[in-house]
Amino acid sequence: MVDAQNDIASMSSNYRGTKRNFLNQVVRSSWVILFLAIGYQLFFFSEITNIIAMMAVVFAWWITTRIWLQPKMLQTYLLSSFMLLGFTSTQFYFPLLFTTIENKPLIHNLEMPEAVFLHSTLCLLVLVVAHALYRFLMKATPDRSISLLGKIGFFDPPTHLQVWLMGMLGMAASFYVYLANPEIAQGATGDPAVKMLQALGPFMYAPFFIPFSRLYGNKTELPRGFSMMIAAYALLLLGISMAQNQRGTFMFGLVTPAFAYALGLLLGVFKTRILTVRNVVVAGLLVWVLTGPFTDLGTAMLLVRDQRKDIPPSELITLTLEALDDKEAIENKRKDDINEPADFDWDERYLDNLFTARFANIKFNDASLITYSKVGMFDPDMQDFSVDQILASLPEPVLAMFNLDVDKETLHSLSFGDYLYILSGGYGTPTGWRVGHMAGVGMATFGWWYLLFLGLIMLPIFYLTDKFFRPRVDKASAESLAPEDKFRFSFCGILRLTSFFQFLLIESVVVGVTYLMRGWIQMVLLYFLMFHISRIISLVFTRKKRQLRFSPN
Repeated sequence: MVDAQNDIASMSSNYRGTKRNFLNQVVRSSWVILFLAIGYQLFFFSEITNIIAMMAVVFAWWITTRIWLQPKMLQTYLLSSFMLLGFTSTQFYFPLLFTTIENKPLIHNLEMPEAVFLHSTLCLLVLVVAHALYRFLMKATPDRSISLLGKIGFFDPPTHLQVWLMGMLGMAASFYVYLANPEIAQGATGDPAVKMLQALGPFMYAPFFIPFSRLYGNKTELPRGFSMMIAAYALLLLGISMAQNQRGTFMFGLVTPAFAYALGLLLGVFKTRILTVRNVVVAGLLVWVLTGPFTDLGTAMLLVRDQRKDIPPSELITLTLEALDDKEAIENKRKDDINEPADFDWDERYLDNLFTARFANIKFNDASLITYSKVGMFDPDMQDFSVDQILASLPEPVLAMFNLDVDKETLHSLSFGDYLYILSGGYGTPTGWRVGHMAGVGMATFGWWYLLFLGLIMLPIFYLTDKFFRPRVDKASAESLAPEDKFRFSFCGILRLTSFFQFLLIESVVVGVTYLMRGWIQMVLLYFLMFHISRIISLVFTRKKRQLRFSPN
């Protein structure tokens, strides 16, 4: 018995060492890449402003690796740490990395680089304090091992069949709303059933997580022929993406499972060494796909975008494939996008690659701060617009109950960036869905107080986000368990990983309020509904299959 206990303790110690070593490899590798990028920037782009910006990146990444990329933090506050990792990556690390790859300075096309990195650094410091306060409050409050979400089965792992059903239901909902009846998807108001169908769209990515099912507690082996099934499903999703003319539809189907795999590696559920021939080949293939075929496909979608409202989906797919085959038109389109912004007084150009730009475009920060400088602090119109955006997140029956006069159609047709642009006297298209940023929008609305509001609103957001991940309370017994048995990770939280990673790219702190009032609640209720619908259907299907198998001829 003593020998067995010693063996278990040894295995547990080896596991902790392996996980810690892998995380250390990730951190060390990130610093090596960071300093290689800095060396390149210093050699080719040595102006003082660029150097100051790189110092901000080093400071931000030092905080990230010292606080959030630590084993204990990931084991206890996984998703809130992942959210903060997303902020430092998209606002500091990725911009340096991707501008270096594109042979550009970090401050490329930024008119107010000092202000951009000042606000980002101040936001980071506020988030550090807010997360520290959140952790203190969590330790100071009684530990409840069984939450309400756990009691209603929120952490029950879905079967592979359930996951396929969720994906197909999400795809069917998107097909009905955006392709079969695109006119019903245009308005901000309308039939609640239609709006619910729109919200089911993210579930179409569910089958891509089946290879990582151990992360959410399903240890069933992959079904026979899974590779062919998922390849066919991916092609169908690609077709829907082209029919909708939305690049993100397919991209997020790839990015979110990649995030899930990365978290599985950090938690020790999956094991690999970083520098292996296989990993290098896979990484190289991924880079080639993102910078080659997918970038061409995204540009081809832009070439036919003006026609998406005038022709049926099947014809739009055909035109997209024809545009994809016209390499000269794609190259000319890229050159036009690089040389000419959409509006002369609103410029969003930063990175050339369409996909990396979605995760590292700090020109949005710059454009918002430029526009804010024309409007000034505490603008009453921006304050009214922000309050109306909060009210517009409420359902129509609630607005009617309290007799609140809110024009949801107008409000939801404007982004915060659009409205700030209009107030600044912009001459471009009013409803261009310009991507604002919480720094410029926050300064125009609340002045420097936006930093305090950011810290306060993030406290409940951290708490609710971490509700999707539960470490085992009994730490003594957890030591002898397999890595995937040391926590419970809701499949709902895994589905939303990209949203969590990009959460702090919000246009205004007001978006955090609307997330608390409606976004989080809607996400939980829809998942609960989809989980039980898919479970009922899978039970019926399994029962009928058994009856057919054992029925007499």
